[in-house]
Amino acid sequence: MTLVSDRVVKIVPLGLSDAGLMMALAGELERTFPFSYRIGTDEKMPVDALDGMRGQYHATRILEHLVASDRTAFRILGVTSFDIFTPILQYIFGEAMLGGRAALVSTYRLGTVPFEGVVPCRHAVFVDRVIKEGIHELGHTFGLTHCDDHHCVMTASLTVGDIDEKSTQMCYYCQMAFKDELARAGIAQS
Repeated sequence: MTLVSDRVVKIVPLGLSDAGLMMALAGELERTFPFSYRIGTDEKMPVDALDGMRGQYHATRILEHLVASDRTAFRILGVTSFDIFTPILQYIFGEAMLGGRAALVSTYRLGTVPFEGVVPCRHAVFVDRVIKEGIHELGHTFGLTHCDDHHCVMTASLTVGDIDEKSTQMCYYCQMAFKDELARAGIAQS
């Protein structure tokens, strides 16, 4: 896939200073989405996103912060080590603005800390989970919705087992929907 170099996706670490993880994520994102990637410096989480009662960060507020803080990036992917939620769910692995500019992934429940019977995993498994969730959430920014193919990266994940089951690849139908979205947006591909 030829890169569309005039479109930059910014990866923003939020309270996460793991350069190796960010580089691995950027490399895999580039294989899936034909854009240039820039890794930003580690930023603090927006204070207004913390819900003191839950001890978690409100994902939608973080997405709004990301969009407001960078008006030049084509897309923005925030990556945090903090626990995130939406009001209707106890926790989430990530969230995105469907058809919008921003997406977010949390590494908190992807294997680095034990929770609810899930034990920490090997580093390679952890990195693979982060990559899958990064591709999945960025896919939502291109209008891709959840897929029924359980091996497609765009299938919904409610547990880390669901993440482990899917691949890093989009199924044929999601690939076509992505190409259609690029064409609709006037983004040339070869």
